[in-house]
Amino acid sequence: MFGKRMKNTNPWLALIPVVIGMFMVVMDTSILMVALPKITQDFQATASDVQWLLNAYLITLVVLLIVFGKIGDATRRDLLYTAGMAIFLIGSYLSAKSWDIGVFILFRVIQAVGGSVIMGNSLALITELFPPGQRGAAMGVQSILIATSFALGPVIGGWLTTNLSWHWVFYINVPIGLVGVLLGFVFFPPLGGVSKEPIDFVGVILLAIGLGFFTLAVIKGQDWGWWDRKTIWSFIISLAWLAAFVAREASCEYPILDVSLFKIRNFTAPMLALSFLTMIFAAAIFLIPYYLQGVLCLSAETAGIWMLPMSFANFAVSPISGKLSDRINPQVTMCLAPIVFSLGLMMLTDIGVNDDFWSLALPFAMLGAGVGMMMPAAMNVMMSAVPPEKAGMASGTFQTSNSLARSIGISFGGAVFTSKMNELITNFGNMIPSPQMIKMMGLLAKRGNVLPLLEIVDAFVKSLHAVFSTAIPLVSISLVITAFFVRGEEHLRKIGRKARRRDRARRKVAVSG
Repeated sequence: MFGKRMKNTNPWLALIPVVIGMFMVVMDTSILMVALPKITQDFQATASDVQWLLNAYLITLVVLLIVFGKIGDATRRDLLYTAGMAIFLIGSYLSAKSWDIGVFILFRVIQAVGGSVIMGNSLALITELFPPGQRGAAMGVQSILIATSFALGPVIGGWLTTNLSWHWVFYINVPIGLVGVLLGFVFFPPLGGVSKEPIDFVGVILLAIGLGFFTLAVIKGQDWGWWDRKTIWSFIISLAWLAAFVAREASCEYPILDVSLFKIRNFTAPMLALSFLTMIFAAAIFLIPYYLQGVLCLSAETAGIWMLPMSFANFAVSPISGKLSDRINPQVTMCLAPIVFSLGLMMLTDIGVNDDFWSLALPFAMLGAGVGMMMPAAMNVMMSAVPPEKAGMASGTFQTSNSLARSIGISFGGAVFTSKMNELITNFGNMIPSPQMIKMMGLLAKRGNVLPLLEIVDAFVKSLHAVFSTAIPLVSISLVITAFFVRGEEHLRKIGRKARRRDRARRKVAVSG
Protein backbone atom coordinates (compact mmCIF):
# COMPACT_ATOMS: atom_id res chain seq x y z
CA MET A 1 0.00 0.00 0.00
CA PHE A 2 2.77 2.40 0.99
CA GLY A 3 4.75 1.69 -2.16
CA LYS A 4 1.75 2.23 -4.46
CA ARG A 5 0.69 5.39 -2.69
CA MET A 6 4.16 6.94 -2.80
CA LYS A 7 5.18 5.70 -6.24
CA ASN A 8 4.45 8.93 -8.09
CA THR A 9 5.06 11.31 -5.21
CA ASN A 10 8.33 13.04 -4.40
CA PRO A 11 8.37 13.12 -0.59
CA TRP A 12 10.76 16.09 -0.56
CA LEU A 13 8.19 18.17 -2.45
CA ALA A 14 5.47 17.02 -0.04
CA LEU A 15 7.75 18.06 2.85
CA ILE A 16 7.52 21.72 1.71
CA PRO A 17 3.95 22.36 2.97
CA VAL A 18 4.77 20.42 6.16
CA VAL A 19 7.65 22.73 7.06
CA ILE A 20 5.73 25.83 5.93
CA GLY A 21 3.01 25.00 8.45
CA MET A 22 5.49 24.38 11.27
CA PHE A 23 7.53 27.49 10.37
CA MET A 24 4.41 29.64 10.54
CA VAL A 25 3.22 28.26 13.90
CA VAL A 26 6.59 28.34 15.67
CA MET A 27 7.51 31.80 14.37
CA ASP A 28 4.18 33.15 15.61
CA THR A 29 5.26 32.48 19.20
CA SER A 30 8.47 34.51 19.05
CA ILE A 31 7.39 37.19 16.56
CA LEU A 32 4.58 38.32 18.87
CA MET A 33 6.85 38.95 21.88
CA VAL A 34 8.42 42.16 20.55
CA ALA A 35 4.99 43.52 19.50
CA LEU A 36 3.36 43.12 22.93
CA PRO A 37 4.37 46.56 24.30
CA LYS A 38 2.74 48.28 21.30
CA ILE A 39 -0.35 46.06 21.52
CA THR A 40 -0.67 46.91 25.22
CA GLN A 41 -0.52 50.61 24.39
CA ASP A 42 -3.04 50.50 21.52
CA PHE A 43 -5.64 48.49 23.46
CA GLN A 44 -4.87 50.13 26.81
CA ALA A 45 -4.67 46.55 28.03
CA THR A 46 -3.78 45.39 31.52
CA ALA A 47 -0.88 43.06 32.20
CA SER A 48 -3.42 40.27 32.79
CA ASP A 49 -5.03 40.91 29.37
CA VAL A 50 -1.67 40.62 27.62
CA GLN A 51 -0.79 37.44 29.52
CA TRP A 52 -4.04 35.87 28.34
CA LEU A 53 -3.18 36.68 24.73
CA LEU A 54 -0.30 34.24 25.22
CA ASN A 55 -1.88 31.86 27.73
CA ALA A 56 -5.19 31.26 25.93
CA TYR A 57 -3.21 30.30 22.83
CA LEU A 58 -0.85 27.97 24.69
CA ILE A 59 -3.53 26.23 26.76
CA THR A 60 -5.66 25.58 23.67
CA LEU A 61 -2.61 24.25 21.85
CA VAL A 62 -1.60 21.87 24.64
CA VAL A 63 -5.15 20.56 25.15
CA LEU A 64 -5.83 19.78 21.48
CA LEU A 65 -2.48 18.43 20.20
CA ILE A 66 -3.08 14.78 21.11
CA VAL A 67 -6.72 14.99 19.97
CA PHE A 68 -5.88 16.18 16.46
CA GLY A 69 -2.99 13.70 16.21
CA LYS A 70 -5.48 10.93 16.91
CA ILE A 71 -7.97 12.36 14.39
CA GLY A 72 -5.19 12.37 11.79
CA ASP A 73 -4.73 8.63 12.32
CA ALA A 74 -8.42 8.03 11.54
CA THR A 75 -8.96 10.50 8.68
CA ARG A 76 -7.13 11.94 5.66
CA ARG A 77 -4.15 13.48 7.45
CA ASP A 78 -3.09 15.42 4.36
CA LEU A 79 -6.47 17.20 4.17
CA LEU A 80 -6.56 17.73 7.93
CA TYR A 81 -3.10 19.34 7.92
CA THR A 82 -4.04 21.58 4.99
CA ALA A 83 -7.23 22.60 6.81
CA GLY A 84 -5.12 23.37 9.89
CA MET A 85 -3.01 25.82 7.89
CA ALA A 86 -6.20 27.45 6.58
CA ILE A 87 -7.63 27.81 10.12
CA PHE A 88 -4.35 29.28 11.35
CA LEU A 89 -4.18 31.92 8.62
CA ILE A 90 -7.85 32.85 9.22
CA GLY A 91 -7.14 33.22 12.94
CA SER A 92 -4.08 35.35 12.11
CA TYR A 93 -6.07 37.64 9.82
CA LEU A 94 -8.84 38.05 12.42
CA SER A 95 -6.25 38.76 15.14
CA ALA A 96 -4.80 41.57 13.02
CA LYS A 97 -8.33 43.01 12.65
CA SER A 98 -9.15 42.83 16.38
CA TRP A 99 -11.02 45.82 17.79
CA ASP A 100 -11.24 44.71 21.42
CA ILE A 101 -8.86 42.79 23.72
CA GLY A 102 -11.50 40.17 24.54
CA VAL A 103 -12.16 39.55 20.85
CA PHE A 104 -8.40 39.48 20.27
CA ILE A 105 -8.05 36.64 22.82
CA LEU A 106 -10.88 34.72 21.09
CA PHE A 107 -9.18 35.04 17.70
CA ARG A 108 -5.92 33.81 19.26
CA VAL A 109 -7.81 30.68 20.34
CA ILE A 110 -8.86 30.15 16.69
CA GLN A 111 -5.20 30.45 15.73
CA ALA A 112 -4.32 27.85 18.35
CA VAL A 113 -6.87 25.38 16.95
CA GLY A 114 -5.13 25.58 13.57
CA GLY A 115 -1.73 25.39 15.26
CA SER A 116 -2.68 22.24 17.18
CA VAL A 117 -3.72 20.53 13.92
CA ILE A 118 -0.38 21.44 12.35
CA MET A 119 1.86 20.55 15.29
CA GLY A 120 -0.11 17.43 16.17
CA ASN A 121 0.38 15.90 12.71
CA SER A 122 3.70 17.21 11.36
CA LEU A 123 5.87 14.31 12.59
CA ALA A 124 3.27 11.75 11.56
CA LEU A 125 3.23 13.21 8.04
CA ILE A 126 7.01 12.95 7.78
CA THR A 127 6.85 9.36 9.07
CA GLU A 128 4.33 8.47 6.35
CA LEU A 129 6.03 10.44 3.57
CA PHE A 130 9.55 9.13 4.08
CA PRO A 131 10.64 5.49 4.25
CA PRO A 132 13.04 4.28 6.96
CA GLY A 133 16.55 5.51 6.22
CA GLN A 134 15.38 8.91 4.95
CA ARG A 135 13.34 10.16 7.90
CA GLY A 136 16.34 11.40 9.85
CA ALA A 137 17.31 13.82 7.10
CA ALA A 138 13.70 15.02 6.74
CA MET A 139 13.37 15.57 10.48
CA GLY A 140 16.69 17.43 10.41
CA VAL A 141 15.16 19.83 7.89
CA GLN A 142 12.12 20.31 10.13
CA SER A 143 14.23 20.98 13.22
CA ILE A 144 16.19 23.61 11.26
CA LEU A 145 12.95 25.38 10.40
CA ILE A 146 11.71 25.22 14.00
CA ALA A 147 14.89 26.74 15.44
CA THR A 148 15.26 29.26 12.61
CA SER A 149 11.67 30.48 12.82
CA PHE A 150 11.93 30.84 16.61
CA ALA A 151 15.15 32.87 16.34
CA LEU A 152 14.08 34.96 13.34
CA GLY A 153 10.76 35.88 14.98
CA PRO A 154 12.15 38.75 17.10
CA VAL A 155 14.08 40.17 14.11
CA ILE A 156 11.07 40.08 11.79
CA GLY A 157 8.64 41.16 14.51
CA GLY A 158 10.85 44.06 15.55
CA TRP A 159 11.17 45.32 11.98
CA LEU A 160 7.44 44.95 11.22
CA THR A 161 6.34 46.64 14.46
CA THR A 162 8.83 49.48 14.03
CA ASN A 163 8.34 50.16 10.32
CA LEU A 164 4.71 49.12 9.74
CA SER A 165 2.54 48.22 12.76
CA TRP A 166 1.96 45.36 15.19
CA HIS A 167 -0.88 44.14 12.92
CA TRP A 168 1.72 42.88 10.47
CA VAL A 169 3.07 40.24 12.87
CA PHE A 170 -0.27 38.55 12.11
CA TYR A 171 -0.76 39.66 8.50
CA ILE A 172 2.57 38.00 7.59
CA ASN A 173 0.97 34.59 8.27
CA VAL A 174 -1.65 35.13 5.57
CA PRO A 175 0.58 34.86 2.45
CA ILE A 176 2.69 32.16 4.11
CA GLY A 177 -0.45 30.20 4.99
CA LEU A 178 -1.95 30.60 1.51
CA VAL A 179 1.22 29.22 -0.07
CA GLY A 180 1.17 26.32 2.41
CA VAL A 181 -2.48 25.49 1.68
CA LEU A 182 -1.93 25.62 -2.08
CA LEU A 183 1.18 23.44 -1.94
CA GLY A 184 -0.60 21.04 0.41
CA PHE A 185 -3.28 20.40 -2.21
CA VAL A 186 -0.66 20.09 -4.96
CA PHE A 187 2.05 17.99 -3.31
CA PHE A 188 0.40 15.90 -0.57
CA PRO A 189 -0.53 12.34 -1.54
CA PRO A 190 -3.44 10.70 0.32
CA LEU A 191 -2.11 10.10 3.84
CA GLY A 192 -3.43 9.00 7.22
CA GLY A 193 -6.64 7.05 7.67
CA VAL A 194 -4.68 4.00 8.85
CA SER A 195 -6.78 3.71 12.02
CA LYS A 196 -10.57 3.37 12.01
CA GLU A 197 -11.00 3.68 15.76
CA PRO A 198 -13.70 6.09 17.05
CA ILE A 199 -12.73 9.13 19.12
CA ASP A 200 -12.99 8.66 22.90
CA PHE A 201 -14.74 11.93 23.79
CA VAL A 202 -14.79 11.15 27.52
CA GLY A 203 -11.02 10.81 27.33
CA VAL A 204 -10.80 14.10 25.42
CA ILE A 205 -12.69 15.93 28.21
CA LEU A 206 -10.58 14.38 30.98
CA LEU A 207 -7.34 15.19 29.12
CA ALA A 208 -8.45 18.75 28.29
CA ILE A 209 -9.28 19.60 31.90
CA GLY A 210 -6.16 17.92 33.28
CA LEU A 211 -3.71 19.51 30.85
CA GLY A 212 -5.56 22.82 30.96
CA PHE A 213 -5.21 23.18 34.73
CA PHE A 214 -1.61 21.93 34.66
CA THR A 215 -0.65 24.50 32.00
CA LEU A 216 -2.52 27.22 33.90
CA ALA A 217 -0.61 26.39 37.11
CA VAL A 218 2.74 26.41 35.30
CA ILE A 219 2.00 29.70 33.54
CA LYS A 220 0.43 31.57 36.46
CA GLY A 221 2.38 30.00 39.32
CA GLN A 222 5.07 32.64 39.18
CA ASP A 223 2.51 35.47 39.37
CA TRP A 224 0.32 33.86 42.01
CA GLY A 225 3.22 32.39 43.96
CA TRP A 226 4.18 28.71 43.81
CA TRP A 227 2.72 28.06 47.28
CA ASP A 228 -0.38 30.18 46.70
CA ARG A 229 -3.70 28.39 47.17
CA LYS A 230 -4.71 28.95 43.52
CA THR A 231 -1.49 27.40 42.21
CA ILE A 232 -1.66 24.39 44.55
CA TRP A 233 -5.32 23.72 43.76
CA SER A 234 -4.66 24.01 40.03
CA PHE A 235 -1.99 21.31 40.32
CA ILE A 236 -4.25 19.14 42.50
CA ILE A 237 -7.17 19.41 40.07
CA SER A 238 -4.81 18.71 37.18
CA LEU A 239 -3.34 15.58 38.76
CA ALA A 240 -6.80 14.26 39.71
CA TRP A 241 -8.19 14.65 36.18
CA LEU A 242 -5.00 13.31 34.54
CA ALA A 243 -5.14 10.28 36.86
CA ALA A 244 -8.75 9.73 35.81
CA PHE A 245 -7.65 10.09 32.18
CA VAL A 246 -4.92 7.45 32.56
CA ALA A 247 -7.37 5.07 34.26
CA ARG A 248 -9.91 5.66 31.50
CA GLU A 249 -7.40 5.12 28.69
CA ALA A 250 -5.99 1.95 30.28
CA SER A 251 -9.44 0.33 30.20
CA CYS A 252 -10.93 1.96 27.08
CA GLU A 253 -11.24 -0.13 23.93
CA TYR A 254 -10.33 2.83 21.69
CA PRO A 255 -8.18 5.24 23.75
CA ILE A 256 -7.38 8.79 22.66
CA LEU A 257 -3.88 8.12 24.00
CA ASP A 258 -2.67 4.55 24.17
CA VAL A 259 -0.69 4.50 27.43
CA SER A 260 1.18 1.46 26.12
CA LEU A 261 3.15 3.94 23.97
CA PHE A 262 5.08 4.90 27.10
CA LYS A 263 6.20 1.29 27.48
CA ILE A 264 8.15 1.70 24.23
CA ARG A 265 11.57 2.70 25.50
CA ASN A 266 12.68 4.33 22.27
CA PHE A 267 9.60 6.52 22.34
CA THR A 268 9.56 7.63 25.98
CA ALA A 269 13.31 8.06 26.62
CA PRO A 270 14.10 10.36 23.64
CA MET A 271 10.96 12.40 24.38
CA LEU A 272 12.06 12.97 28.00
CA ALA A 273 15.68 13.70 27.02
CA LEU A 274 14.59 16.26 24.44
CA SER A 275 12.08 17.80 26.88
CA PHE A 276 14.80 18.68 29.40
CA LEU A 277 16.91 20.29 26.69
CA THR A 278 13.89 22.14 25.26
CA MET A 279 12.96 23.40 28.73
CA ILE A 280 16.35 25.05 29.31
CA PHE A 281 16.56 26.34 25.74
CA ALA A 282 13.17 28.03 26.21
CA ALA A 283 14.38 29.63 29.47
CA ALA A 284 17.48 30.99 27.70
CA ILE A 285 15.52 32.27 24.68
CA PHE A 286 13.07 33.97 27.06
CA LEU A 287 15.68 35.84 29.14
CA ILE A 288 18.46 36.61 26.65
CA PRO A 289 16.44 39.31 24.76
CA TYR A 290 15.94 41.18 28.07
CA TYR A 291 19.70 41.11 28.61
CA LEU A 292 20.50 42.24 25.06
CA GLN A 293 17.91 45.04 24.97
CA GLY A 294 18.19 46.08 28.63
CA VAL A 295 21.78 45.63 29.82
CA LEU A 296 23.47 46.04 26.41
CA CYS A 297 20.90 48.63 25.19
CA LEU A 298 20.33 47.03 21.77
CA SER A 299 17.22 47.61 19.68
CA ALA A 300 14.77 44.72 19.20
CA GLU A 301 16.00 44.24 15.63
CA THR A 302 19.67 44.26 16.59
CA ALA A 303 19.05 41.91 19.50
CA GLY A 304 17.45 39.46 17.09
CA ILE A 305 20.48 39.69 14.78
CA TRP A 306 22.84 39.00 17.70
CA MET A 307 20.88 35.79 18.38
CA LEU A 308 21.27 34.51 14.82
CA PRO A 309 24.34 32.33 15.65
CA MET A 310 21.87 30.01 17.41
CA SER A 311 19.96 29.54 14.16
CA PHE A 312 23.03 29.28 11.96
CA ALA A 313 24.59 26.61 14.21
CA ASN A 314 21.31 24.71 14.29
CA PHE A 315 21.03 25.07 10.50
CA ALA A 316 24.48 23.53 10.06
CA VAL A 317 24.14 20.71 12.60
CA SER A 318 20.52 19.50 12.28
CA PRO A 319 20.65 17.85 8.83
CA ILE A 320 23.91 16.11 9.72
CA SER A 321 22.46 14.82 12.98
CA GLY A 322 19.30 13.69 11.20
CA LYS A 323 21.18 11.75 8.52
CA LEU A 324 23.59 10.21 11.02
CA SER A 325 20.69 8.95 13.14
CA ASP A 326 19.84 6.52 10.31
CA ARG A 327 23.46 5.38 9.82
CA ILE A 328 25.19 5.27 13.20
CA ASN A 329 23.98 4.77 16.75
CA PRO A 330 21.82 7.90 17.42
CA GLN A 331 22.99 7.84 21.04
CA VAL A 332 26.27 9.34 19.83
CA THR A 333 24.85 12.69 18.70
CA MET A 334 22.14 12.62 21.37
CA CYS A 335 24.79 12.31 24.11
CA LEU A 336 26.98 14.99 22.54
CA ALA A 337 24.02 17.40 22.45
CA PRO A 338 23.67 18.08 26.22
CA ILE A 339 27.46 18.25 26.58
CA VAL A 340 27.76 20.96 23.92
CA PHE A 341 24.68 22.73 25.28
CA SER A 342 26.08 22.70 28.83
CA LEU A 343 29.39 24.16 27.65
CA GLY A 344 27.42 27.03 26.09
CA LEU A 345 25.57 27.58 29.38
CA MET A 346 28.87 27.59 31.29
CA MET A 347 30.19 30.32 29.01
CA LEU A 348 27.00 32.35 29.58
CA THR A 349 27.51 32.23 33.36
CA ASP A 350 30.34 34.73 32.80
CA ILE A 351 28.57 37.32 30.61
CA GLY A 352 28.51 40.93 31.74
CA VAL A 353 27.92 44.52 30.70
CA ASN A 354 30.82 44.75 28.24
CA ASP A 355 30.15 41.76 26.00
CA ASP A 356 30.02 42.27 22.26
CA PHE A 357 28.60 40.24 19.39
CA TRP A 358 31.70 38.07 18.98
CA SER A 359 32.00 37.19 22.66
CA LEU A 360 28.38 36.01 22.68
CA ALA A 361 28.34 34.33 19.26
CA LEU A 362 30.14 31.16 20.43
CA PRO A 363 27.95 30.35 23.48
CA PHE A 364 24.81 31.20 21.47
CA ALA A 365 26.02 28.92 18.67
CA MET A 366 26.66 26.11 21.16
CA LEU A 367 23.09 26.33 22.43
CA GLY A 368 21.79 26.12 18.86
CA ALA A 369 24.16 23.27 17.99
CA GLY A 370 23.15 21.33 21.10
CA VAL A 371 19.47 21.50 20.16
CA GLY A 372 20.36 20.68 16.54
CA MET A 373 22.21 17.53 17.59
CA MET A 374 19.38 16.30 19.81
CA MET A 375 16.09 17.20 18.11
CA PRO A 376 16.17 15.43 14.70
CA ALA A 377 17.82 12.30 16.12
CA ALA A 378 15.33 12.08 19.01
CA MET A 379 12.33 12.64 16.73
CA ASN A 380 13.57 9.98 14.30
CA VAL A 381 14.11 7.40 17.05
CA MET A 382 10.68 8.14 18.57
CA MET A 383 8.66 7.97 15.39
CA SER A 384 10.48 4.88 14.09
CA ALA A 385 9.66 3.05 17.32
CA VAL A 386 5.85 3.42 17.21
CA PRO A 387 3.40 1.44 15.04
CA PRO A 388 2.32 3.31 11.86
CA GLU A 389 -1.34 3.33 12.91
CA LYS A 390 -0.37 5.29 16.05
CA ALA A 391 1.92 7.82 14.35
CA GLY A 392 -0.50 10.72 14.79
CA MET A 393 -1.12 9.87 18.44
CA ALA A 394 2.65 9.70 19.01
CA SER A 395 3.22 12.97 17.13
CA GLY A 396 0.57 14.76 19.19
CA THR A 397 1.95 13.33 22.43
CA PHE A 398 5.47 14.48 21.59
CA GLN A 399 4.33 17.98 20.62
CA THR A 400 2.31 18.23 23.84
CA SER A 401 5.38 17.24 25.84
CA ASN A 402 7.49 19.75 23.92
CA SER A 403 4.98 22.58 24.42
CA LEU A 404 4.74 21.86 28.15
CA ALA A 405 8.54 21.77 28.35
CA ARG A 406 8.72 25.26 26.81
CA SER A 407 6.12 26.57 29.29
CA ILE A 408 7.90 25.00 32.26
CA GLY A 409 11.23 26.35 30.97
CA ILE A 410 9.95 29.92 30.79
CA SER A 411 8.44 29.62 34.28
CA PHE A 412 11.66 28.06 35.60
CA GLY A 413 13.80 30.84 34.12
CA GLY A 414 11.51 33.55 35.45
CA ALA A 415 11.27 32.00 38.93
CA VAL A 416 15.04 31.56 39.39
CA PHE A 417 15.73 35.03 37.95
CA THR A 418 13.20 36.90 40.10
CA SER A 419 14.17 34.95 43.21
CA LYS A 420 17.79 36.05 42.79
CA MET A 421 16.73 39.63 42.02
CA ASN A 422 14.76 39.79 45.29
CA GLU A 423 17.73 38.38 47.15
CA LEU A 424 19.96 41.14 45.78
CA ILE A 425 17.39 43.98 45.81
CA THR A 426 14.96 43.86 48.72
CA ASN A 427 11.27 43.76 47.74
CA PHE A 428 12.05 44.08 44.03
CA GLY A 429 8.92 42.11 43.20
CA ASN A 430 7.98 39.41 40.74
CA MET A 431 9.24 41.08 37.58
CA ILE A 432 12.05 41.10 35.06
CA PRO A 433 13.55 44.59 34.53
CA SER A 434 12.36 45.81 31.13
CA PRO A 435 14.64 47.71 28.73
CA GLN A 436 12.47 50.78 29.34
CA MET A 437 13.08 50.58 33.12
CA ILE A 438 16.85 50.35 32.62
CA LYS A 439 16.80 53.23 30.13
CA MET A 440 14.96 55.41 32.67
CA MET A 441 17.63 54.64 35.22
CA GLY A 442 20.22 55.51 32.60
CA LEU A 443 18.63 58.96 32.32
CA LEU A 444 18.87 59.33 36.09
CA ALA A 445 22.53 58.34 35.89
CA LYS A 446 23.18 61.10 33.36
CA ARG A 447 21.78 63.55 35.90
CA GLY A 448 24.21 62.33 38.53
CA ASN A 449 22.31 59.54 40.32
CA VAL A 450 24.14 56.43 39.10
CA LEU A 451 23.45 54.10 42.05
CA PRO A 452 20.00 52.78 40.90
CA LEU A 453 21.41 51.92 37.46
CA LEU A 454 24.49 50.20 38.86
CA GLU A 455 22.40 48.26 41.37
CA ILE A 456 19.81 46.96 38.93
CA VAL A 457 22.32 46.09 36.17
CA ASP A 458 24.57 44.24 38.63
CA ALA A 459 21.59 42.34 40.06
CA PHE A 460 20.32 41.58 36.54
CA VAL A 461 23.61 40.05 35.41
CA LYS A 462 24.03 38.02 38.63
CA SER A 463 20.44 36.76 38.35
CA LEU A 464 21.07 35.68 34.78
CA HIS A 465 24.20 33.84 35.93
CA ALA A 466 22.07 32.08 38.57
CA VAL A 467 19.61 30.86 35.92
CA PHE A 468 22.31 29.43 33.68
CA SER A 469 24.19 27.83 36.60
CA THR A 470 21.00 26.21 37.93
CA ALA A 471 20.12 24.95 34.45
CA ILE A 472 23.31 22.94 33.89
CA PRO A 473 22.36 20.04 36.23
CA LEU A 474 18.95 19.82 34.52
CA VAL A 475 20.64 19.49 31.13
CA SER A 476 22.75 16.68 32.63
CA ILE A 477 19.51 14.72 33.20
CA SER A 478 19.06 14.71 29.42
CA LEU A 479 22.51 13.15 29.06
CA VAL A 480 21.78 10.46 31.67
CA ILE A 481 18.44 9.52 30.05
CA THR A 482 20.05 9.24 26.61
CA ALA A 483 23.09 7.29 27.77
CA PHE A 484 21.21 4.71 29.86
CA PHE A 485 17.72 4.40 28.40
CA VAL A 486 17.82 5.08 24.62
CA ARG A 487 18.48 1.92 22.58
CA GLY A 488 20.29 3.23 19.56
CA GLU A 489 21.31 -0.12 18.11
CA GLU A 490 17.70 -1.32 18.30
CA HIS A 491 16.67 1.74 16.25
CA LEU A 492 19.24 0.91 13.55
CA ARG A 493 18.13 -2.74 13.40
CA LYS A 494 14.48 -1.69 13.11
CA ILE A 495 14.95 0.77 10.25
CA GLY A 496 17.28 -1.76 8.57
CA ARG A 497 14.54 -4.41 8.62
CA LYS A 498 11.98 -1.93 7.28
CA ALA A 499 14.35 -0.83 4.52
CA ARG A 500 15.02 -4.45 3.51
CA ARG A 501 11.27 -5.18 3.37
CA ARG A 502 10.75 -2.08 1.22
CA ASP A 503 13.53 -3.12 -1.17
CA ARG A 504 12.09 -6.65 -1.50
CA ALA A 505 8.65 -5.18 -2.27
CA ARG A 506 10.16 -2.92 -4.94
CA ARG A 507 11.97 -5.86 -6.55
CA LYS A 508 8.73 -7.88 -6.65
CA VAL A 509 6.93 -4.97 -8.34
CA ALA A 510 9.77 -4.64 -10.86
CA VAL A 511 9.71 -8.39 -11.65
CA SER A 512 5.92 -8.53 -11.99
CA GLY A 513 6.06 -5.44 -14.21
